[in-house]
Amino acid sequence: MLGAGLAVKHLHLPALKALPNCFQIVSICDHNRANAEALAGLLDVHPTITDSWVDFFADSSIDAVLISLPIQRNAEAIQAAVVAGKHVICEKPLAANLPQAEALVAACKHAPVKILIAENFHYRDDLKQARAWMDAGAIGAVVLIDVRATFWSDPTQGFGATPWRHDHQYRGAVLADAGVHQAALLREIGGPIESAHAFIKDVHPVLRGPDTMVLNLRFASGVLGSLCFSGAVKTEQPSFDWTVVHGTSGSITIRGDQTTLYRADGTIEHYQARDLRGYESEFRNFYAAIVDDEPIVATLASALADWRLIMRAIDAAESNSVQQIDPIVPLASLNDIQN
Repeated sequence: MLGAGLAVKHLHLPALKALPNCFQIVSICDHNRANAEALAGLLDVHPTITDSWVDFFADSSIDAVLISLPIQRNAEAIQAAVVAGKHVICEKPLAANLPQAEALVAACKHAPVKILIAENFHYRDDLKQARAWMDAGAIGAVVLIDVRATFWSDPTQGFGATPWRHDHQYRGAVLADAGVHQAALLREIGGPIESAHAFIKDVHPVLRGPDTMVLNLRFASGVLGSLCFSGAVKTEQPSFDWTVVHGTSGSITIRGDQTTLYRADGTIEHYQARDLRGYESEFRNFYAAIVDDEPIVATLASALADWRLIMRAIDAAESNSVQQIDPIVPLASLNDIQN
């Protein structure tokens, strides 16, 4: 484990504990040894504790690395892991900005290790069910995908209180950090995205930078889409997430753990999500990729596409223009990565 913060404790560790026959935690590295020691105290094993990246990546007992660092360190850490010959599962997003992300993906194209970017939305079974209904023609021709996601980033506790989110050294602040989940959702349901236009605002009184956005987009299929997002508003719940897919003969709604198909003939079908969070599925996929060479779901390429949508949306808002969501741009090597 490289990084011993909140994501590891509250998201990744429970998933790893549910898979005791897949992974053994042998080392924890954090710049604050107290954080690493506190995390080790939650385990039934006794991992090595270090605050040195050099010692950590030189440890031959480590087969794979879970990277959970401030966003601006991700590309650097992935690079170090690849050079050290370690398989990688890294928290989203993959880099601090789009050029850095493109360089990283190009550099790792032929890496001899497995790399998974932990975007849990790509593992949500409710989104896969919605897509299956769409592909089966259950709502006719898809016309519009409408996504709403609003919440309050509490700067005094939890993820919103982490220092690197207050002094963000990556592009996009709250909008990028949390909004990349919605980018994954849009792409998971609607597929590749052709173009986008957006308006953004900086609303939060403490966490500076863009945090609110209205995004309009056109998918490569011709379907239209929209995203209304804010990490700076207080809703009737801790968060409000709502997705509707409109078709010519029905619609699909996703709210909480319920996904519902409404057909034009008045019949309704419900789907109860089994793995709404997706964290355990991420690690199952990572293990199967390493041991059985199974395909990775949340690849570097998919992470780049998610990140590109958010970065291009910010470009669109700043330039008041429609932005094309470009294909991956091949770049030279790991030396192109700017830390």
